[in-house]
Amino acid sequence: MKEPALKRLALNTVLHNTSLMRAAKNLLPDTEPTRGSAGDMAYEALRGLLLIFELRPGERLNEVHLAERLGLSRTPVREALNRLAAERLVLARGGHGFYVCDLDLKEAMDLYELRTALEITGFRQACARAKASDIAALRRSWRAALRQSARKNDRAAMVGEDVRFHETLCALGGNIELLRMLSEVNARTTFIRWAYATGPRPELNFDEHDALVDALVARDAAAGEALITRHIGRRAEALTTLLAPAPSFLTIPRRRTA
Repeated sequence: MKEPALKRLALNTVLHNTSLMRAAKNLLPDTEPTRGSAGDMAYEALRGLLLIFELRPGERLNEVHLAERLGLSRTPVREALNRLAAERLVLARGGHGFYVCDLDLKEAMDLYELRTALEITGFRQACARAKASDIAALRRSWRAALRQSARKNDRAAMVGEDVRFHETLCALGGNIELLRMLSEVNARTTFIRWAYATGPRPELNFDEHDALVDALVARDAAAGEALITRHIGRRAEALTTLLAPAPSFLTIPRRRTA
């Protein structure tokens, strides 16, 4: 794969599933994008494949196959896998290569608690710093995405829009490091959102998104905190059912990328 095509793959897969890079660009409007190295592009492409379940929980990752798939040598692919291991999206097993991380119940609960804390902090910062025009743009983009996904009955796409909404709201607070942490938490829990949306009993109740925007317009940090705590808390309460034992729609056959 030639470099421009690889770059498009990286951008398409990552930006479709997370607003981190877009929001960061909005936070730093005068910063020109830099040309990424082969390792950077491999990282973005592989991270995107993880987020859309082209690489599945528990799957062994074959460096040779991945390098061929991306049109790169093994060196940048190994560099990318090590970066993803540092983010705990993949697991490096000494002498046995890399595997896509599974997520157990305790780890998932910890991540949901962290997500709650991050989103509350981000909301409070947004109440103090967000421009009215940016809040209005968030509401318009969310409603447009909701209508489009509902029209297409695309539940998986709605998962990506849900992540984008929460990360964009956080970005309005102007703290890029907080946004980066939230994006990493979301990346590690995307398959839970996906399971809720695409399982036999899909849960796609996003009514509280408009309420969150209303609270932001009113600069009501307390109301936003209550909404976020309730919104994420309901998902956390259901984790025991979702992850222990794993339902059939989460039992994905393991495969090698060979």
